[in-house]
Amino acid sequence: MEVFLIVCGVLLAVSAVAVSIPKLRLKGTAWTGLQARGLSGQQVRLIGVAELAGGVGVLVGLYWTPLGVIAAVALLILLLCAVAFHVRNGDYGNPDTRAVATPAVYLAVLAVLASIGFVFAG
Repeated sequence: MEVFLIVCGVLLAVSAVAVSIPKLRLKGTAWTGLQARGLSGQQVRLIGVAELAGGVGVLVGLYWTPLGVIAAVALLILLLCAVAFHVRNGDYGNPDTRAVATPAVYLAVLAVLASIGFVFAG
């Protein structure tokens, strides 16, 4: 179970940090896509900060399990909101936006797995 937790935790943390950077910098397709849907720069940066904090929290959680549980569950909630946002905007049905929206689903599954791993590790 420890190897499972480390693999899921590191993948989730690295992914969360990676997707946060364009939002924090307001650069790339993440920013332009969210801006086109009416989100302000401040809102997008807030999402980026939450993703970055969750990723760092999951990494630290590999050493202190309670923080890992909280961070993984918080990322799961954030990712479920992202999936709902993409569903509401029809991104999964549109071939042009599907590739941008799909990672939220995969990361949500990874957040579930990491949360389970942290619970059993604690």
